[in-house]
Amino acid sequence: MFLLLHCEFSQSSIIYNYFLLYFGVSMKDLKLTAKQQRFVEEYLIDLNATKAAIRAGYSEKTAKVIAAQNLSKLNVQEAIEEAQEKLSNKAQVTVEMVVQGLLNEAKDLSEGSTQSARVSAWAHLGKHLGMFKDKIEHTGPNGGAIDLSLKVVFENDGETSTE
Repeated sequence: MFLLLHCEFSQSSIIYNYFLLYFGVSMKDLKLTAKQQRFVEEYLIDLNATKAAIRAGYSEKTAKVIAAQNLSKLNVQEAIEEAQEKLSNKAQVTVEMVVQGLLNEAKDLSEGSTQSARVSAWAHLGKHLGMFKDKIEHTGPNGGAIDLSLKVVFENDGETSTE
């Protein structure tokens, strides 16, 4: 038995995505609109969602919002992933090949190589290996917890009290 519901939320909402997953609707069953398909194709060029939306024919005024909405849709995400996988398979490029290429560039001291290229290659390798964390963790003495006790001081006619 299939139940058809009319829901008052937009196709771009997160609730919509969960609704589809809950009722077992496959993302393959949800066809992309022509503009969404064009968005996917344009997005693969430079991975810039706003520019891709504009090139796909969306208004420049709304491109940023539409781009974010498109990227939040599960069927668009799946289409992007499939297209990237096809491109990777077609080019027969693997993660190992990319890492090896970066490593070769990082170590290249020949005349045609530049220092900025080597530094960039090392930076990309470091990012790939998770060496640079944006998250900063703070700890107390000897790596323990930070004491967050609060002391309240009351002043009454020149006398100080902590009660």
